[in-house]
Amino acid sequence: MPQTNNKKQTIDFYNANAEQYVAETSNLDVSDHRNRFLNFIPDGGQILDLGCGSGRDSRFFIDRGYSVTAVDASEVIAKLASEFIGITVDVLDFQELEYFETFDGIWACASLLHCPKAEMDSVILKITKALKPHGIAYMSFKFGAGERVDERGRFFNDYTEADLAELLVAHSDLEIIDLFTESKPLRGGLQTWLNLYAKKQADNDV
Repeated sequence: MPQTNNKKQTIDFYNANAEQYVAETSNLDVSDHRNRFLNFIPDGGQILDLGCGSGRDSRFFIDRGYSVTAVDASEVIAKLASEFIGITVDVLDFQELEYFETFDGIWACASLLHCPKAEMDSVILKITKALKPHGIAYMSFKFGAGERVDERGRFFNDYTEADLAELLVAHSDLEIIDLFTESKPLRGGLQTWLNLYAKKQADNDV
């Protein structure tokens, strides 16, 4: 299956280039999003860092007193992140999430962009299920349309605001709080990102 091959090829890239990738991304400034995300999380709350990469954001959350569960699909990156964070990072694919109302927040910064679009519905269902009522999810994608493999051999799904909003129509218990694009420096150029904040509705919400 092409998607299976793309997924394996992407994970193989991160395993083979883990140290370089960690060096490239460990100092990227996403403080504006982290701080906004934490505004929705109770003090000491439970956070899932979904696709934690270098562990940069997990460490930020832990240093501020939050309880963090960190996962990544790359075994080598998970090992490096574990050493950096000081907690065990589980090797886990998006499709393997099996939590029920466990987290006050799920942080998926530049991670779900490697999930095939055909699997996004089921992954969003798993994310929603893993959130507590009124929990918040943050997701970021590269702005664009369709699916592609980049020059490094990594698979990407790209989204526009309209595409992502349409995807979430089927997930009525996940309310869009904000959906917007921004451009940020990356590897000597500018990259346009699509950012989503969404909140899980409680059963008694109108």
